[in-house]
Amino acid sequence: MSISDLIVVMKDGVVHQIGKPQEVYDLPRNLFVAKFLGTPPINVFTGEVRGGVLYVGEDGVLPVGGVKDRKVFVGVRPEGFVLQAAGPLSCALQAVEVMGRDRSVVSTHPAAVSSTIRAIIPSDEELDTKHGTVRFALKPNKVHLFDAETEERIPFEA
Repeated sequence: MSISDLIVVMKDGVVHQIGKPQEVYDLPRNLFVAKFLGTPPINVFTGEVRGGVLYVGEDGVLPVGGVKDRKVFVGVRPEGFVLQAAGPLSCALQAVEVMGRDRSVVSTHPAAVSSTIRAIIPSDEELDTKHGTVRFALKPNKVHLFDAETEERIPFEA
C-alpha cells in the first residue's frame, strides 16, 4: 500500500474495489476488502443495530444514524479503540504487547469472530491490567458495518 497510487482488490478473478490505498482502507466496499487490508487486521464482531444503536453482544457501543434494525458484522480497525474506564465495550484482557510508541492490547469478546482482538493504543495511555478487563469507546470513523447476509458495507451517521 505504501508504494502504490492505486490498488485493485480481487477475489476469484472478480474485482471488489479499485481506489487509492488509503481510500480503500478507510472505506472498504465489503467485508472481504476490509479484511484484506491492514496489519494488524481489522477486528470483526457479530452485532446488531437496534433503535439507531449498534450493539456488540449486549454492549450498546455506538449510535448509528440512518441504519435500519438488522444483524450486522462490525469491523473495527485496531486504531479505532479508545481506552476509557467507563467505555461501552467491555473485553477480557489477555496481554499487552509493547511496540515502542504504541501498545497492542490483546483481548477477547464473546461476539468477536476471531479468537482475539487487537487494539492499538498510544504507549503513554494508562492501562489498568489488575482487573482482567479493559473497556473501550470506539472511533466512529474506524468502525464499519457490513450487512450480515451480503457482507456489503452499510454507511451510517455517527
